[in-house]
Amino acid sequence: MRSGKYQPENWWPNYSATPRRWPSKKQKIKRTFRRLLIVLVILAVVLFLRQTSHPLGQQAREGLRYILTTEWNFQPVVQKVVEIGLRMVNVDHQFYGWVIPKTPKDNEVKAKEAMNPKVLTAPIIVPVSGKVVRGFGWSLDPLDNLKRFHHGLDIAASPGAPVRAALSGQVIKVGRDVALGQYILLTHGEGACTLYAGVTEIMVAVNQEVNAGEVMARIGEKGDVPGGGLHFELREKEKLIDPLTRLPFAEKEFK
Repeated sequence: MRSGKYQPENWWPNYSATPRRWPSKKQKIKRTFRRLLIVLVILAVVLFLRQTSHPLGQQAREGLRYILTTEWNFQPVVQKVVEIGLRMVNVDHQFYGWVIPKTPKDNEVKAKEAMNPKVLTAPIIVPVSGKVVRGFGWSLDPLDNLKRFHHGLDIAASPGAPVRAALSGQVIKVGRDVALGQYILLTHGEGACTLYAGVTEIMVAVNQEVNAGEVMARIGEKGDVPGGGLHFELREKEKLIDPLTRLPFAEKEFK
């Protein structure tokens, strides 16, 4: 049994709220200065990691990704400044931490997009039958109960269920992530990409062309979906998009 003056059952009578004091103008300036200093430090680290190929660089990048996906009150500012900095040094664009290789046609594609700013027009196929258990946007991470920005959809599905390509495209990467498990990354042209993570029995290879609806893998048991499922992400013109806004019907359960 616990000892001491304060017990769980009597904490409230002994509780006294600390009077709230609004920060002074000088404190606000100091706080802003500290945040800007942190932003500059992180930007310097990003630029340094861009140049290094040392194995420790990968660990550092993972640590940086954790910082940028944790809910700090200055997190949106940090992300925006880092994004601008990366574009200034012409760094390859990222898709949830994985580099999407640029091609010589990228400039030509961007020129066409400037003249005809369109998004994906082909119908998107539901990648797996199941139930959406975590949506796009800010939410609690079930693994550690911390609030983070979720980059896609988590669809609970039975292990062994087929995973299909949402759109026709080309496989540009097949790999494994510590948190998401095995994954497949497809490009669909004009800055559009889809990611399928938490899979097993992968049936496609890098540079392979796939058709919409083609089975590429099966649902595995390792990933960020408890009990098994698919983590699905979508980008258009290199920007994250809520997949539910592009699927033929915005329901929480896919048949």
